[in-house]
Amino acid sequence: MTDLTDKPDLTRRRMFAKLGLAVGTAYVAPVMLHMSPAQASGASRPSRPSRPSRPSRPSRPSRPSRPSQSVRGSQPSRPGNTDDMPLWMLQLLGLI
Repeated sequence: MTDLTDKPDLTRRRMFAKLGLAVGTAYVAPVMLHMSPAQASGASRPSRPSRPSRPSRPSRPSRPSRPSQSVRGSQPSRPGNTDDMPLWMLQLLGLI
């Protein structure tokens, strides 16, 4: 058997492999061990519940809308070509 010190190439590869594992571990560790600031601060007594908020005042009634101005000869819009529409859509639109 040959000693690893005889081949500096293998020790260099092993060193880079360990370095890669160390860098990868350092890169992934914060994500895997994520702690929020509250968790990191240690144990503390629970806070008391907050008071309920006051009810809001009722809103003002809206103004009546203006009457619409119809255009002479206008009709409600309907789809032109219903051949390619699915059956459920035709039923939904009241065309069947």
